[in-house]
Amino acid sequence: MKKIYTAFMALVLSVLSLSVFAGELTVTPETPSPDGAIVLTYTPSAKQNWMSTEDVFIYTCLELDKNGEWAKEKAPWSKCNTKSFKWTKKSNGTLTYTISNIKSYFGLTDEEVPHVSGLFVILKNDKNQTDDKYVAIYTDSKKKEKFTGTVKFTVQVPAGTKEVWVAGTFGEEGDPLYWKHADSKLQLKKVDETHFSGTLKNVPANLHYLYVWGPRTDQSEYRFNHRPLGSRSVVNDVVDYWGDMTLNVTVPRSTSEVYVSGNFNNWGYSRMVDAGNNSWTFHVAPTAVDGDKIEYLYYYKDSAEAVESGNKRVVKFQGFSTQYDEIKIW
Repeated sequence: MKKIYTAFMALVLSVLSLSVFAGELTVTPETPSPDGAIVLTYTPSAKQNWMSTEDVFIYTCLELDKNGEWAKEKAPWSKCNTKSFKWTKKSNGTLTYTISNIKSYFGLTDEEVPHVSGLFVILKNDKNQTDDKYVAIYTDSKKKEKFTGTVKFTVQVPAGTKEVWVAGTFGEEGDPLYWKHADSKLQLKKVDETHFSGTLKNVPANLHYLYVWGPRTDQSEYRFNHRPLGSRSVVNDVVDYWGDMTLNVTVPRSTSEVYVSGNFNNWGYSRMVDAGNNSWTFHVAPTAVDGDKIEYLYYYKDSAEAVESGNKRVVKFQGFSTQYDEIKIW
């Protein structure tokens, strides 16, 4: 029996809803530099009551050259839950964390300091976490510019991408553009095979966003957290890949290799990955699919004579999901 499980969709939808429950992060001074101290103050939202009863730790990563990407983490995610990363709780319910010097905190060289442009901050413990918050960092050569609400978005995407939009917290929840996928006002223009760009107006300074390739929630980039704008007026991002659809097939125990052939690989033979327990997997990228329907057959070797019995399989493409199939006998 064929079934489509969408475990990843729960992750995507939860990510999209994080901003609804987000608290507020403020910094002192308002224009922190890599060579000075920075005090982070977080005011939890009403939905983040776990912060009042549990220990809260910080995970931090630097942004370099305003590229919107995470780099130079202070410590790996799994090693942040120690005393040196613990937020201090105040009597008014806020939390504070002080970095005395960003340069020394991250172990930066003199050559790296001029490239520092931002700080990503997540509050976390073993059970909970916040969305990432962005803090702009200013060097002497990077004066603070007044944010006007006009932002130029440029993004590099996988080859084969036909259209790209920006989706995010445009307006308040309930606003027509709030996490609206594929709205013409938020569409970027194709520059070349792998780049899209466009200038959007009336963009909120605290925007959180993702790039999407279609109107459904499963037609977005594969990314655990959405991207914080952080009052930037020029953005250069990279989408490594969109939300794939995984084919998973269970085959007879004696099978030593499995191939899949379909309309996503021009009916060639793609060797699947051995996932153990007689199961094999293959990731179908949305850029390889013409429309929403995928058609395919399994083979026990890369030969037309090794095809499974029965008609070709046909399912609807759905990103962030797994299609489970079974072959009892070749």
